[in-house]
Amino acid sequence: MTFGPQGDLLGTVSFPATGPASPPPFGVLLFNAGVIHRVGAHRVNVKLARVLAADRIATLRFDLHGMGDSVRADGRLSYKEQVVADLRAGMDLLQSTTGARHFALVGFCSGALPSYWAAQADARVSAIVLYDALYFSTTRSVLRYMAVRLRRHGFGPKAWAVWSRVAMRGVVGMVGMIGQILSRRGHSNPFETRGADSDADARIEPRSFGRSLLALAQRGTGVMVFSAGADYSAVNYAEQLRESLGLQQTAHERLLFTHLPDIDHAVTTRVAQQLWIETVRRGLLQLAPKALEQAP
Repeated sequence: MTFGPQGDLLGTVSFPATGPASPPPFGVLLFNAGVIHRVGAHRVNVKLARVLAADRIATLRFDLHGMGDSVRADGRLSYKEQVVADLRAGMDLLQSTTGARHFALVGFCSGALPSYWAAQADARVSAIVLYDALYFSTTRSVLRYMAVRLRRHGFGPKAWAVWSRVAMRGVVGMVGMIGQILSRRGHSNPFETRGADSDADARIEPRSFGRSLLALAQRGTGVMVFSAGADYSAVNYAEQLRESLGLQQTAHERLLFTHLPDIDHAVTTRVAQQLWIETVRRGLLQLAPKALEQAP
């Protein structure tokens, strides 16, 4: 279907297995991961949509402006404003075609921040999934990463050559980080995202972001922070993101942290895809319907 104010967005609606006669409990929006079009990495969006249809949940997988089969935007809006407008248009379409009144947004990688922005802007968002977009180090994650590299390279002459190069890159990176910190007048530890847009909001202080996620949960919007672990260099233990966001002592039923150590970021294998789909499905079934009970 084509939709949006100018009819220049394109997407595919998957109706619930029971058909469009009865409204689904909520709708789900699936959209681009980086430059990958609406099918998702290894068609994982298509597979997830079919699984959700069996649970009587409608989905829309679509391309944001300027990606896949959707036309480029006219440039009048900033990236943040445009992507939020696109997501709201997607909710409008799913509401008009299926009767859904509340929606969950699955943000795969670079789709995480847009999902977060839309949740702040539109009360119809009942849950968001932020998948493998947050990656910032802790002391423990750095030590674990170094231990893995040591085991892989060993301690021979070739290994020392590798580590010398790594150390040199580390020194250069540290100098650059110090320069960035000084340029920001002491505001350290910027929030990094995979494939984040150059928009200023793509760099957020982690603990401030953690407080914002908790505030969303407290107002009734479900938040699932979901990370892959097989890449190891980004998030390599289950509590890393909770600690980085300053939420290690915080528990809230509408704020979930999930880490799968055996899947890679792009869910390359069929086993990884099945684990990813089932994890997202469980998270949506747990978070999105509860928001409906609290909705006016």
